[in-house]
Amino acid sequence: MKEDLRKLLLMQDVDSRIDRAQAEMDEIPRERMIHERELEEQKRQFEREKNKLDEIREESRKTEGIKKTTEERLAEFKNRLLEMKTNDAYRAMLEQIRFAEKKMSDLDSRMIEIMYEEEDAEADLEDARKVWERNMKRFQKRQEILEGQLEVLSENMEGLQEERREIAAGMEKRLLGKYEQLRSTGRGLVVVGLINGNCGGCLTGIPPQTAVEINQGVSFVCPNCGRFVVWTDDSSLAGAK
Repeated sequence: MKEDLRKLLLMQDVDSRIDRAQAEMDEIPRERMIHERELEEQKRQFEREKNKLDEIREESRKTEGIKKTTEERLAEFKNRLLEMKTNDAYRAMLEQIRFAEKKMSDLDSRMIEIMYEEEDAEADLEDARKVWERNMKRFQKRQEILEGQLEVLSENMEGLQEERREIAAGMEKRLLGKYEQLRSTGRGLVVVGLINGNCGGCLTGIPPQTAVEINQGVSFVCPNCGRFVVWTDDSSLAGAK
């Protein structure tokens, strides 16, 4: 194989490793974002449970206040009952006493319900806190690992870029320009092998004489896809048309 074709393959190999390293580097910020969103949602869940508990405790406080006021009014009604001068006034006061006693009973029932609700809310809040804190610790450890991976990848990337510059410095400018142009199209490999007499990129048939020349190291560009077609260990003349 001619030296320029060998360098093309070397360049493509380095670029493939650069692409893989870059893909891994790009994945790190995305992973961080996913973890940050998960933590933010867990934090919001903790805050929702906390607000729920605060609301229950506020209702408990208000209910206690209403109960105290109702108790005072009930005591007052009972004291005034003996002061009623007429049967109608006496019956009216009895009705107020029954209403206050019914309200007291309802308030007692609600206080019991609130007590159980508060216990459940406290347990839910504690569970939410544990989940949030546990995943925060995991996230921090994962962040340290990702930082280490990013550092290694950055160092590898610098080495690969230096290797690429050295290869490019020894390549013919026209050939390098054509390679860069094809690579910029994002169609994958720029240099492909001759596979069963076909272009390894688009499978276009290669004439037998051209296949022989490729085997001899002659530079060839596929007329269909524009890729460089070279002879590789997997190449063969079988199938050339």
